[in-house]
Amino acid sequence: MVSNKTAGSRFEKEFAGILADHWFWVHLFQDNKNGQPCDVIAAKDGHAYLFDCKNCETDCFQLSRAEENQINAMILFSMMGNAVGMFAIRFPDGQVYLLPYTKLQELQGAGFKRINATVCRTQGIPLEQWLDWSDRDAGDNRK
Repeated sequence: MVSNKTAGSRFEKEFAGILADHWFWVHLFQDNKNGQPCDVIAAKDGHAYLFDCKNCETDCFQLSRAEENQINAMILFSMMGNAVGMFAIRFPDGQVYLLPYTKLQELQGAGFKRINATVCRTQGIPLEQWLDWSDRDAGDNRK
């Protein structure tokens, strides 16, 4: 049985690898005792992205897992002219959705305590679709 922390760390590494495979410069923050406000920072074609990876063991993601320091880091990151920070949420079926922190806050404000993959799909974007956009923006010069 893999612990939640081990599964989460594995997902962070896999997620960083997927981005790197799509020509992003990627930095995976190392876990430390003081905590870090995000897991992955990535850049491509003059755009920077901040991600926090959440691995779900069930079919629902508890919104309380988004920590205040993570939201604050994403707010500051976007205030500096970067893309809106996103949560990369992986469900047990392996599907990964990117949910902007702003959407997460809207859902919390509307009274949601947890969300499933359907909500992630309608309020965020599947990772594969987001990567397709980034690949099209890069043109054929990276293939």
